[in-house]
Amino acid sequence: TGDAGFTVRSPRGADITVTGAVVDATAKTVTLTLSRAVARGEVVILKYAKPVSAPVVQDAAGNDAANFDDQAVTNNTPETTDNTPAVTDATPPVINTATVTGDQLVLTYTEANNLDGAALAGNAGFTVRSPNGAAITVTGAVVNASA
Repeated sequence: TGDAGFTVRSPRGADITVTGAVVDATAKTVTLTLSRAVARGEVVILKYAKPVSAPVVQDAAGNDAANFDDQAVTNNTPETTDNTPAVTDATPPVINTATVTGDQLVLTYTEANNLDGAALAGNAGFTVRSPNGAAITVTGAVVNASA
């Protein structure tokens, strides 16, 4: 009943309410009903936090499923067939890691699509400083769109 311990959200943090869950024991699936349709190309992630009281996801022997967070979801929503435009990618890239080697600081982003490969001018809005607060000037930025 209800969300059954599941939370669905976009990387920007917007929750999509889970209104129900159905178990298919033979297929070994749990199908969640969402408060709205997920658009083609929309990125969503899934979390399961075992409810304090029943019902919980478990096997026939009574073993409860483990909690998980930030589970990627494959979006199989098809193109629309009624001549309405498909939803475009509305999810901004989010920084994943930053590494520095000498004078090269490389940022990687989580993004389902390639980044825009257009050249960035000047410091491109980036500010770098050391822990003591000393500024390190950014003299340029280059995008490797496919990486």
